[in-house]
Amino acid sequence: MIRFKNLTRSYGPGKGIFDFSFEVEEGEVFGLLGPSGSGKTTALRMLMGFEEPTKGRCAMNGKDCAKAGLSLRRITGYLPENIRLPQELTGRQFLKSMAQMRGVKNLERLFELAGELNLDVDQRIGKMSSADVKKTGIVCAMQHNPQILLLDRPFEHLDPKSRSVLVDIILEEKERNHMVLLGTEDVNGVDMTCDRVGLLDHGNMVYLGDIEDLRDNMCREYMIQFHDARSTIKFSKEKFEIKTMKDRNLVVEVQGAVKPLLQALSAYDVTEIESVPTSLKETFQHIYGGRLHA
Repeated sequence: MIRFKNLTRSYGPGKGIFDFSFEVEEGEVFGLLGPSGSGKTTALRMLMGFEEPTKGRCAMNGKDCAKAGLSLRRITGYLPENIRLPQELTGRQFLKSMAQMRGVKNLERLFELAGELNLDVDQRIGKMSSADVKKTGIVCAMQHNPQILLLDRPFEHLDPKSRSVLVDIILEEKERNHMVLLGTEDVNGVDMTCDRVGLLDHGNMVYLGDIEDLRDNMCREYMIQFHDARSTIKFSKEKFEIKTMKDRNLVVEVQGAVKPLLQALSAYDVTEIESVPTSLKETFQHIYGGRLHA
């Protein structure tokens, strides 16, 4: 279990995390969702033992993170927000050296993850794209099959296909009964992976609940393409909020469950429907009337 108990790490007024209290159980994926500077990275660094609390405590598997950081790191996979890797090494050289440091002799998981993420491990890190550097960090965090995964901004820089693969990998970790804690600004990534979510604003937890509860409060937009313009005009008279409409295409906004939209669309000849990515700002605005601070 990951546990935060009245944890505070203050760097001054409005900077840090304040009175954090929540738990992550085995087999659970938890998302810390918030903008840059909201406290996500601080929370993960506290779990790694890189920062000490101003007050309160955080623990993993019953061990205080500030006191048992070294032993806890053996069972933890950590992806930092800003990955700095040795530029002169290839991905293979770096990953094998990290595996050796952890005492991992079976490299099957390393190459399995690299294959799934379409990562060429024989590239020199200094020549890698930002996406491939991120993938290398993900493989490094997971290659020793850790019980606990702490992933800071894992979806950043990844293309849609790689994001989808990472979603599947995270859900596989859940099936293995591992604990996963994500720090992210990616609303859709959280939606596709997490069981519960906490919304952060300036170090304060302003929402804590099941992902289903968050979905019920969220507004989503869908781009729909009809077979002909006449159908588009006809559908625009249905009881949905239309954001934009042009020729055969329109964008509709739906709050909560998407089922009523799908039921209405069953009477039309639809050629394409696509979810429009939801921004973090929009999520906060829908739930808290724009309380999100930049």
